[in-house]
Amino acid sequence: MIEPHINEAELRKKIVELFDYRLFPQLLEASHVDEALQSIFIEHLIQLQTNIYFLDAHLEANWQTNPQILNLHWDNIKNSLDPFHIPTDQYTAYLNHIKKYEKHELELRQGKSPLRFDMEYFYFYKSCDVKLLRRLIYERFQLTPVCGMLSDWRFYDLVTEVNDDIEDLFEDLDFINGNRFLISLLYYDKMKSKKIYSDFLDDILAKAKNKYLSCTGLYKEVIYSVTLQRISETKELLDQRIEEIQNEQLQASRLFKYQNILQK
Repeated sequence: MIEPHINEAELRKKIVELFDYRLFPQLLEASHVDEALQSIFIEHLIQLQTNIYFLDAHLEANWQTNPQILNLHWDNIKNSLDPFHIPTDQYTAYLNHIKKYEKHELELRQGKSPLRFDMEYFYFYKSCDVKLLRRLIYERFQLTPVCGMLSDWRFYDLVTEVNDDIEDLFEDLDFINGNRFLISLLYYDKMKSKKIYSDFLDDILAKAKNKYLSCTGLYKEVIYSVTLQRISETKELLDQRIEEIQNEQLQASRLFKYQNILQK
């Protein structure tokens, strides 16, 4: 079942843009495999990401979720792993971070706010889909150590996931979404939320630098430089959103109606 607010053509465009933003095409180019094979592989990734988004769309559209529909989406996600030749007894291990993300989203209905989590912990799990897809790319094309270790992408994934929350602020006003930035604005205020996120970006910057100094390989330059770029872009976007968002818009948001989740 696809939620009514989902436009499949727009969703595909969004997924392609996501892949570009997370540098998946560059990783595939580094594999030096045939372009036709790359295209087939990308289509498999798009289908997997699409099914993950369908799960997310049900969560964000419905305060009362339907277990049968959630199970259907999970079946589709698992079926999307078939082209990657993953043994079925390993599906749970590959998808456990996505299951954790779903748990965080469902806990909104129990009055459990994302604000109770350490920010690095929260955004680590919120980038679950990206980490899964990158893992599949690395494994299929044996990119370690040519493109670094999967763990080398940790801080890039954190800052880009923060960017997604800030970027999607206005879109998420109409949904039940664990957008931590939106919930921070509702719980605190604009200035405190700005400081919290600015400080977190500074923390990511410091940790990314330490990671860069400690890891080896030619690709570390690529990962570090693009992480710095994303941090700079996200700080600018943070300033922009804080300036743009109005208290009236926050109070008209769908999440504001559920006051019980606006607690730590």
